[in-house]
Amino acid sequence: MKGYKMASNIETFEDGTSAFFTNREVAWHKLGVVTDGAQTASEALEVAQLNSIVKVSENPIAANINGEWITFPNRFLTYREHPKKGTTALGVIGRRYTPIQNSEAFDFLNVLADESGAVFETAGSLGNGERVFMTMKFPESMTLGGNDVVDQYIMAVNSHDGTTAFTVAVTPIRAVCTNTVRLALAKAESKISLRHTIGATEKVQQARETLGIVWKYQEEFQHQVESMLSEKFSDTDYKRFIEVLIPEPRGKEMTQRQSNSIQDVRADLMALWKAPTQSNIYGTKWAAYNAVAEYEDWAKPVRSKEDKDIIRAERIINGGAEVMKTRAQLILAN
Repeated sequence: MKGYKMASNIETFEDGTSAFFTNREVAWHKLGVVTDGAQTASEALEVAQLNSIVKVSENPIAANINGEWITFPNRFLTYREHPKKGTTALGVIGRRYTPIQNSEAFDFLNVLADESGAVFETAGSLGNGERVFMTMKFPESMTLGGNDVVDQYIMAVNSHDGTTAFTVAVTPIRAVCTNTVRLALAKAESKISLRHTIGATEKVQQARETLGIVWKYQEEFQHQVESMLSEKFSDTDYKRFIEVLIPEPRGKEMTQRQSNSIQDVRADLMALWKAPTQSNIYGTKWAAYNAVAEYEDWAKPVRSKEDKDIIRAERIINGGAEVMKTRAQLILAN
């Protein structure tokens, strides 16, 4: 049987089947340290060497321009002193900014673990340490449609450059291909920003509120997925779906480069429709959504000289991989 190569090197054959399959690990393992045996957040941070203290410079940022020092009076530098990397700049912040130390930010996860049975799985950092994350895995998986397993994670992210609040997100992952399959659900939030307090009572309350969001999201997620699994989706349906998801520009003539790019993405998505990772859900709307998730998480070309798996993992943590998934979900809902 004749084969051909496409934009992401996914080999597809004339009968529509694909040779694309890899033994993948969860994306953020590429960025973090697997914290086997860690019973508390502080232990996880120690294993991952993320317990450095973050400080703010006493003096405003200044630069020497042509021999003259110019100061930016209301901007200061956050930095850390790492045992291996030494003193590292993390970000530029305003006068009122107060760092939330990793040990303080993630301490509330201890309560979450006690209340839910979730276990610490990974801890890691992005860039030079300006953003730190920790993940916890819930002990029980969801089995959808009788045979499709989805694992449930909590991901907590803390930043030291003033760009984001301390946030916690529910992140389901389809076990057969480790796609992140978080859905945008009208009846359940998947992400919250947490208040930073030192009171034990408040910390317990925050953890319980977070768990309430997790359980509500899981219930609505399961309902939505079961609905997509029950709806049949033909090859023709999927082809039309891809044409809507990846449209041609309107009102102007396409360049050859634009046309080639559109056709490459469509071809990759068509290949993933019948990939081995889809075999147990093929012919459903859930399979259509997961083909898009698989493309975004694993097959989308990365134009960089840096480690491509690391870049993909950063996109998942930062939410950059959610845009096309959300668009796909909205199209499939109509």
